[in-house]
Amino acid sequence: MAIVIFAYKRYIRAIYRCINKLGMSYLKLPLDLSSALVGTLQRCSLAESVAQQLMLLIVSHPGEVLGREDFGSVIWELEFHQLIKIKDWEEDVRSSLLESILRYEPRLRDVSLEVRLSEIDEGDADGHILSKHPYVRRRASIQVRGIIDSSDEAFSFQTQVYISPLSQ
Repeated sequence: MAIVIFAYKRYIRAIYRCINKLGMSYLKLPLDLSSALVGTLQRCSLAESVAQQLMLLIVSHPGEVLGREDFGSVIWELEFHQLIKIKDWEEDVRSSLLESILRYEPRLRDVSLEVRLSEIDEGDADGHILSKHPYVRRRASIQVRGIIDSSDEAFSFQTQVYISPLSQ
Protein backbone atom coordinates (compact mmCIF):
# COMPACT_ATOMS: atom_id res chain seq x y z
CA MET A 1 0.00 0.00 0.00
CA ALA A 2 2.80 2.43 0.90
CA ILE A 3 4.51 1.76 -2.44
CA VAL A 4 1.28 2.57 -4.30
CA ILE A 5 0.85 5.86 -2.41
CA PHE A 6 4.48 6.79 -3.02
CA ALA A 7 4.15 6.03 -6.75
CA TYR A 8 0.89 8.03 -6.90
CA LYS A 9 2.54 11.07 -5.28
CA ARG A 10 5.47 10.86 -7.70
CA TYR A 11 3.02 10.63 -10.60
CA ILE A 12 1.07 13.71 -9.41
CA ARG A 13 4.30 15.68 -8.91
CA ALA A 14 5.41 14.75 -12.45
CA ILE A 15 2.10 16.01 -13.83
CA TYR A 16 2.46 19.30 -11.95
CA ARG A 17 6.01 19.71 -13.27
CA CYS A 18 4.79 19.18 -16.85
CA ILE A 19 1.96 21.66 -16.41
CA ASN A 20 4.35 24.21 -14.92
CA LYS A 21 6.86 23.75 -17.77
CA LEU A 22 4.13 24.20 -20.35
CA GLY A 23 3.32 27.54 -18.79
CA MET A 24 -0.22 26.54 -17.94
CA SER A 25 -1.92 28.61 -15.33
CA TYR A 26 -4.35 27.73 -12.60
CA LEU A 27 -7.96 28.78 -12.17
CA LYS A 28 -8.61 31.54 -9.68
CA LEU A 29 -11.27 30.83 -7.07
CA PRO A 30 -14.09 31.52 -6.74
CA LEU A 31 -14.95 30.71 -10.33
CA ASP A 32 -16.88 33.35 -12.25
CA LEU A 33 -19.05 31.12 -14.40
CA SER A 34 -20.51 34.04 -16.34
CA SER A 35 -17.06 34.75 -17.76
CA ALA A 36 -16.70 31.06 -18.64
CA LEU A 37 -19.61 31.44 -21.05
CA VAL A 38 -17.54 33.85 -23.15
CA GLY A 39 -14.48 31.64 -22.88
CA THR A 40 -12.42 33.48 -20.29
CA LEU A 41 -11.77 32.38 -16.76
CA GLN A 42 -9.53 34.26 -14.36
CA ARG A 43 -6.18 32.59 -13.87
CA CYS A 44 -3.68 32.67 -11.03
CA SER A 45 -0.11 31.64 -10.34
CA LEU A 46 1.03 28.33 -8.91
CA ALA A 47 1.62 29.91 -5.49
CA GLU A 48 -1.88 31.43 -5.49
CA SER A 49 -3.35 28.07 -6.48
CA VAL A 50 -1.57 26.37 -3.59
CA ALA A 51 -2.82 29.09 -1.22
CA GLN A 52 -6.39 28.57 -2.48
CA GLN A 53 -6.10 24.82 -1.88
CA LEU A 54 -4.77 25.41 1.64
CA MET A 55 -7.70 27.71 2.42
CA LEU A 56 -10.13 25.06 1.16
CA LEU A 57 -8.46 22.51 3.45
CA ILE A 58 -8.77 24.88 6.41
CA VAL A 59 -12.44 25.77 5.95
CA SER A 60 -13.69 22.33 4.88
CA HIS A 61 -15.11 19.93 7.42
CA PRO A 62 -14.04 16.27 7.05
CA GLY A 63 -16.73 14.45 5.11
CA GLU A 64 -17.91 17.61 3.36
CA VAL A 65 -16.25 16.74 0.04
CA LEU A 66 -17.93 13.76 -1.53
CA GLY A 67 -15.51 10.90 -2.17
CA ARG A 68 -12.80 12.49 -0.03
CA GLU A 69 -14.10 12.03 3.47
CA ASP A 70 -10.76 12.99 5.04
CA PHE A 71 -10.42 16.27 3.07
CA GLY A 72 -10.47 19.22 5.47
CA SER A 73 -9.56 19.90 9.06
CA VAL A 74 -11.06 19.32 12.50
CA ILE A 75 -11.12 23.03 13.29
CA TRP A 76 -14.92 23.08 13.03
CA GLU A 77 -15.37 19.91 15.06
CA LEU A 78 -13.46 21.56 17.88
CA GLU A 79 -15.16 24.95 17.57
CA PHE A 80 -17.52 24.51 20.50
CA HIS A 81 -15.50 21.90 22.39
CA GLN A 82 -15.54 23.20 25.96
CA LEU A 83 -13.36 20.67 27.73
CA ILE A 84 -10.13 21.07 25.78
CA LYS A 85 -7.07 23.11 26.66
CA ILE A 86 -5.87 25.70 24.16
CA LYS A 87 -2.55 23.90 23.60
CA ASP A 88 -4.38 20.62 22.94
CA TRP A 89 -6.76 22.41 20.54
CA GLU A 90 -3.83 23.95 18.66
CA GLU A 91 -2.07 20.60 18.39
CA ASP A 92 -5.22 18.75 17.25
CA VAL A 93 -5.87 21.34 14.53
CA ARG A 94 -2.19 21.43 13.53
CA SER A 95 -1.91 17.67 13.16
CA SER A 96 -5.21 17.46 11.27
CA LEU A 97 -4.20 20.21 8.85
CA LEU A 98 -0.71 18.83 8.36
CA GLU A 99 -2.11 15.40 7.51
CA SER A 100 -4.53 16.95 5.01
CA ILE A 101 -1.85 19.12 3.42
CA LEU A 102 0.54 16.21 3.01
CA ARG A 103 -2.22 14.14 1.45
CA TYR A 104 -4.01 16.70 -0.75
CA GLU A 105 -1.36 19.25 -1.67
CA PRO A 106 1.44 17.34 -3.43
CA ARG A 107 2.85 20.54 -4.92
CA LEU A 108 4.36 21.36 -1.51
CA ARG A 109 7.16 19.56 0.28
CA ASP A 110 9.03 20.14 3.54
CA VAL A 111 5.83 21.51 5.03
CA SER A 112 5.82 23.15 8.45
CA LEU A 113 2.68 24.40 10.12
CA GLU A 114 1.96 26.68 13.05
CA VAL A 115 -1.45 27.18 14.67
CA ARG A 116 -2.08 29.75 17.41
CA LEU A 117 -5.37 30.39 19.16
CA SER A 118 -5.86 33.76 20.86
CA GLU A 119 -8.66 35.68 22.53
CA ILE A 120 -10.21 38.72 20.87
CA ASP A 121 -10.78 41.67 23.15
CA GLU A 122 -12.69 44.84 22.34
CA GLY A 123 -9.44 46.78 22.63
CA ASP A 124 -7.66 44.63 20.02
CA ALA A 125 -7.10 45.69 16.46
CA ASP A 126 -9.67 43.02 15.60
CA GLY A 127 -12.14 44.39 18.14
CA HIS A 128 -14.30 45.72 15.30
CA ILE A 129 -15.14 42.08 14.50
CA LEU A 130 -17.05 41.93 17.79
CA SER A 131 -19.42 44.72 16.72
CA LYS A 132 -20.48 42.74 13.63
CA HIS A 133 -20.21 39.24 15.13
CA PRO A 134 -20.66 39.42 18.92
CA TYR A 135 -20.28 35.65 19.43
CA VAL A 136 -16.81 35.51 17.93
CA ARG A 137 -14.32 35.34 20.76
CA ARG A 138 -11.22 33.65 19.40
CA ARG A 139 -8.89 33.92 16.46
CA ALA A 140 -6.93 31.00 15.05
CA SER A 141 -3.80 32.18 13.24
CA ILE A 142 -2.51 29.58 10.81
CA GLN A 143 0.83 29.73 9.04
CA VAL A 144 2.06 27.20 6.48
CA ARG A 145 5.57 27.13 5.09
CA GLY A 146 7.13 24.81 2.58
CA ILE A 147 8.85 24.43 -0.76
CA ILE A 148 7.00 24.43 -4.07
CA ASP A 149 8.16 21.11 -5.48
CA SER A 150 8.25 22.01 -9.18
CA SER A 151 10.31 25.18 -8.78
CA ASP A 152 12.12 24.72 -5.43
CA GLU A 153 10.77 28.13 -4.37
CA ALA A 154 10.04 28.92 -0.74
CA PHE A 155 6.33 29.20 -0.02
CA SER A 156 4.55 30.90 2.88
CA PHE A 157 0.83 31.21 3.58
CA GLN A 158 -0.86 32.83 6.54
CA THR A 159 -4.52 33.30 7.42
CA GLN A 160 -6.74 33.97 10.38
CA VAL A 161 -10.01 32.23 11.14
CA TYR A 162 -12.45 33.72 13.64
CA ILE A 163 -14.38 31.25 15.74
CA SER A 164 -16.99 31.14 18.47
CA PRO A 165 -16.13 30.45 22.08
CA LEU A 166 -14.51 27.22 23.12
CA SER A 167 -15.70 27.95 26.64
CA GLN A 168 -17.49 30.79 28.41
